Amino acid sequence: MKQVLFALMVFSFSLIACNDEVSKVNEVQITDLKDHNMKIIPENPASNDDIKLVVFDDCTYNKLSGINKNGKNIEIQKQFNSMMKWACFQVNDTISLGKLSEGIYTVNYKLIDVSAQISSPIAMSFYFNLIVAQ
Repeated sequence: MKQVLFALMVFSFSLIACNDEVSKVNEVQITDLKDHNMKIIPENPASNDDIKLVVFDDCTYNKLSGINKNGKNIEIQKQFNSMMKWACFQVNDTISLGKLSEGIYTVNYKLIDVSAQISSPIAMSFYFNLIVAQ
């Protein structure tokens, strides 16, 4: 059942974006990470906490390709190559965001297909707000 839900989630988000320069107008804002098989640890982070994003039931072939921090914006990029036709072995992936100063952050999560055979490289793109207390 989890595999079906994850596949439906990936498919629905794959219809959203057209290119690498996706603006927030074309991205989906999510408000409840657990509905998307994710969570922030700790649940209510403070500036002295080491903050992590956990992605549940992620495919092992989705590899973290970058975390870019720019002010109050954090962009997380993972990539895969659809031409490889690898089987999806599900694992929980923990992505460290580190210690963040107090404030409200916008976290952009993008899953990018690096295959040269496709016209839309962004398979999934969404953002959420992360509140860090003092």
